[in-house]
Amino acid sequence: MKTRSREGFTLLEVMLAVTILAIVVTVVYQLWSTSLTAWKRGTAASETAQRQRIVMETLTELTRSAVLIPSDKKLYQLTGSSDEGRSIISFVTASDVLLPANEAVLAGMRRVRILLENDEYGRPFLGMLNEPVLAADNAEALPLHVLSADVVGFSVRFRNSTDGTWKEFWDEATKVPGAVEYTVAFANGQQDPIIVTRAIELPGAEYVTQALGGLQNKNNTTNNVTKRDISTEGGSSAGGSTRGSSGRNRR
Repeated sequence: MKTRSREGFTLLEVMLAVTILAIVVTVVYQLWSTSLTAWKRGTAASETAQRQRIVMETLTELTRSAVLIPSDKKLYQLTGSSDEGRSIISFVTASDVLLPANEAVLAGMRRVRILLENDEYGRPFLGMLNEPVLAADNAEALPLHVLSADVVGFSVRFRNSTDGTWKEFWDEATKVPGAVEYTVAFANGQQDPIIVTRAIELPGAEYVTQALGGLQNKNNTTNNVTKRDISTEGGSSAGGSTRGSSGRNRR
């Protein structure tokens, strides 16, 4: 009588199959994990660039819509200063960009003040204050709005229409700057801040300056924008190349 042989896998064959399967699963997981990480980084970079672009476009829109009327030098005067490395700029604008619904009464013409402030936890943010353009000196200011919680440094310069030089402050009553240059440092996680610089021409600046009695020199008004260091949180300087025109993210 013949005995039927049992068909099956040996222990060695089973171990070999399990080992191969484990290697395949590991490789697939690593590929999936790498792809997911790259996708997250790409999405985060895209969102950060978008937020930066929105901030710079907001500053551009507000500044290009600045109201410069020579008939009332004080009421419509554009001013800018720097205190302990923190810049502030104030001007009247006709733009209603980012104007809250509860402040709709200011639509059409309002004075905005843009500056770097700290929140209740000491974290910096770029803020904007809206004020009635015809308000008395003792008028109560409206709340300070957050333009961006990603900003850790903010600097403003002004181009003199007479000789084309750049100034760190502006308080001249008989002139308006030919251009305003914003340099904004955006938080970038544990890395150095991303520095974005943009110069914005002021439409009608030449006419207003002439109306106010200032002189023009058209031979030397080249808009020359270069990379600059600005003070950031903690007193350090934010360096690095300008990236586009457009991060710690808190909104």
